[in-house]
Amino acid sequence: MDNEIYEFNESQNQLILDLSKKMLFVSYFLIASGVLGAITGLITILQGGFGGIVQGVVLLVTGIWTINASKAFKLIVETQGNDIENLMGALGQLRKLYTLQYWLFFISLIFLAIAVIVIVIFGIAAGGS
Repeated sequence: MDNEIYEFNESQNQLILDLSKKMLFVSYFLIASGVLGAITGLITILQGGFGGIVQGVVLLVTGIWTINASKAFKLIVETQGNDIENLMGALGQLRKLYTLQYWLFFISLIFLAIAVIVIVIFGIAAGGS
C-alpha cells in the first residue's frame, strides 16, 4: 500500500472553499428561518392554534448540520497532509445532512398522502350527505 500523501492544488482548494462558504451562508439562513419559524409556531400554539414549530425546529437542525458539513469542507483547505481523510469526513457530514433531509421528506410525503386520503374520504362523505 502506498503511503503517499495527496494534497489538493490551489484551484481545487478554491472550489472546496467556495462550497464551504456557500454552505455556511445557507446554514445561517436556515438557522434564522428555523428560529423565526419556531417562535412563530410557539406564539400560534400559545394563542390556541396549531403552529409551524416543527418546521422551525427542522430548519434549525438542518442549519446546524449544514454548518458542520461546511466546517468539515473548510478543514480540507486549512490543513496539510490530511486532504483525503478530511474529504471523507466532510462527505460523511454531508451524507448525514442529506440522510436527515431524505427521511424528513419521506415522512412528509407519508403525512401528505394520509391527509389527501382523509380529505377525499371525508370530503366525499360530507358531500354525499
